[in-house]
Amino acid sequence: MTTFKEIRGTAIEVVSSDPSNPEAGQIWYNSSSGTLKGYLLANVNAWSAGGSMNTSRAYYQGTGTQSAALGFGGYLSTSTPSNATEAYNGIAWTNGGNLNTARYNIGAFGTQTAAVGVGGDARPPGSQFNNSVENYNGTSWTTGTAYPLSLQSALGFGTQTAGLVAGGGVTPAPASARTAVTNTYNGSTWTTVNSMNTARSAGGAAGVQTSALYFGGSATPGNTNATESWNGSTWTTVNSLNTTRSGLGGAGSSNFSALAFGGGPSITSATEIWNGTSWTNSPTGLANARQQLGSGGTQTAAIAMGGQPYASLGTATEEWTQSVVVPVAGSWSSGGNLNTARYILGGAGLQTAGLGFGGYNGTVLNSTESYNGTSWASVNNMNTARGYLAGIGTQTAALTFFGTTSVPRTAVNTTTESWNGTSWSPAPNYNTARYSGKGAGTQTAGLGFGGDVFPGRSNATESFNGTSWTSVNSMNTARAFLASAGTQTAALAFGGNAPGDSAATESWNGTSWTNVNSLNTARSFLGGCGIQTLAVAFGGNTNATELWNGTSWTNNPTSMSTTRTNLTGAGTQAAGLGFGGYTGTASTSATEEFTGPSTTLNYKTLTTS
Repeated sequence: MTTFKEIRGTAIEVVSSDPSNPEAGQIWYNSSSGTLKGYLLANVNAWSAGGSMNTSRAYYQGTGTQSAALGFGGYLSTSTPSNATEAYNGIAWTNGGNLNTARYNIGAFGTQTAAVGVGGDARPPGSQFNNSVENYNGTSWTTGTAYPLSLQSALGFGTQTAGLVAGGGVTPAPASARTAVTNTYNGSTWTTVNSMNTARSAGGAAGVQTSALYFGGSATPGNTNATESWNGSTWTTVNSLNTTRSGLGGAGSSNFSALAFGGGPSITSATEIWNGTSWTNSPTGLANARQQLGSGGTQTAAIAMGGQPYASLGTATEEWTQSVVVPVAGSWSSGGNLNTARYILGGAGLQTAGLGFGGYNGTVLNSTESYNGTSWASVNNMNTARGYLAGIGTQTAALTFFGTTSVPRTAVNTTTESWNGTSWSPAPNYNTARYSGKGAGTQTAGLGFGGDVFPGRSNATESFNGTSWTSVNSMNTARAFLASAGTQTAALAFGGNAPGDSAATESWNGTSWTNVNSLNTARSFLGGCGIQTLAVAFGGNTNATELWNGTSWTNNPTSMSTTRTNLTGAGTQAAGLGFGGYTGTASTSATEEFTGPSTTLNYKTLTTS
């Protein structure tokens, strides 16, 4: 019998742990787990959350790529057509030039900077299927050559100067009729070519003018799973989708590489992969089942945008990736409990070297606790007991400021204290007395901002150099009960109460605050940690966790185990800490440790099956 060594030229390596950078096809024996393993160059398929759209809508098509997508038109939750256009850069959506005619169920093809919109429905009032065509140049829409038919829910393929449009609905419900007509477009002229075999609308699309795939859709008498392949001259019926549906998303570069996802009317998250011959169900579907969505991209890098239901998904974006690297979502795990349950406390330090101080649990506290990554130990008390305070710095060099000495609040103060790893000592007081503000930075290079001056929200910002506080430029939004991350010269402020829960996020560059993309969930009394470009928001009026990448917030799939408000945080996005808080009925001592998102290689355990 031929041995592995004779085939490969090397013997199977025996190791105690999996290699960190294996080669594709490499095989080894893990002596610790007693398993034979290999690194297989096999695709890992996954959907992940992207940046939210600005306008909630459904019944529209998108175009472009995952990192340069375009969505336009659509139907608003207020039952009116939209003329809004938005461009996506792979992180966040930006408003572009509006369509000249507001409408939904538009046929779409092209790129982010050279797109075409065909037909659609401009109701109310009544049905206004039309044949209007608009061309987009990356900035504005101009009227193009009218399509030969008035229709809605046609599908488009290709580019602005080499396009293809097939199918569509040609009369309004309840006497709906579909067409199988196909036309090519050269940027100015439409030419009728061979029709599809199945007349339909609202299907999924992949490909270009000379190599396209049409799948699913609404036909007569109902939805279809039929798939047709276009070779540049004729349509051929090929193997059908596994799930019959219409109003689905599609992506792909040709008639032999496509992706189908979502759809209805029984709203689904199902994702199928086309290999040129047949469809295969992906074990990973959309995170959020939806229909009447926009879509774009390729089989290996697709994008799903908006759709129904409006309330939860009208602005939601998901990105599909095929990779040999497996994405691992951020996660929370239980840490050691505080010795004293409390909320409205201050915090500083890292996940394995944290500090918690002050707060309230029926009594205003001055107690301090130190965390070593496993358990909390009581250390020397602050000089002034208080709650609603801010904390910055490290476990051995911290600073606390802001706060109130009474709960309910009857007074605020300007007291600042400095921690040297053993004891607290008085430090120079800040200028504006307030509570429930936040800070960033270190013991000798700090920043304090926001809060409540009792009564009234504050946007005041002060900078500390280890000796004195200096008033600097104010935040744009006055608010209290917010969260923060970063340093004295590169800080981030997010959430809070203005009054009313806020999703506002502001970035500080050492001189001034700039409004940046908001949290997905408006909230106050939340925790935060990290730096200006990699932060975490957690808890508050929701237990949702959001991750900041320097440009936008994305929802982390897992939330804290203990839902709570008035907690505090420490550490980084890769290794964060959330502790204390109020559960709605009582103070909590719960500590949770956050492990940030990461990737892992696609190891496989080899068996005889």
